[in-house]
Amino acid sequence: MRKSIRCLNNVKGSVTVEFLGILPLVFLILLILWQFLTGVYAVIIAQSAANEAAKVYAVTRNTNEAMSAAERIVRSAGGGISYDSGDSHISDEGSYFTARIGVNLDLFFIPDVIKQHMAEKDKVISLGREVRGRVVH
Repeated sequence: MRKSIRCLNNVKGSVTVEFLGILPLVFLILLILWQFLTGVYAVIIAQSAANEAAKVYAVTRNTNEAMSAAERIVRSAGGGISYDSGDSHISDEGSYFTARIGVNLDLFFIPDVIKQHMAEKDKVISLGREVRGRVVH
């Protein structure tokens, strides 16, 4: 009887068990943090691409050239960030214009097995940035 009570009071190895219990939660938090930081990076890339498109359009007034300049910026980013041509456009309003650049951010923490059953629009986060500028005469 005394031996079994002594065995129950033995806490040897409990730290290891507690560590293994909390480890999945730590990994999940790090994964969510990484996705958030990638999202912030995607917003910065979208803003940079919109600025570049606005600069090119202000000088050349060529929509195709401005969009291809923005697309080059987004494609060079990598990291699951892609150019969304459907959400990218330039609205000309006389001597002023608005350049909108859309990007898609891949949800990399969702396994491919689950992504196969998701709709295409649910696999990415779509975001965009706009810049308003004036055409240089």
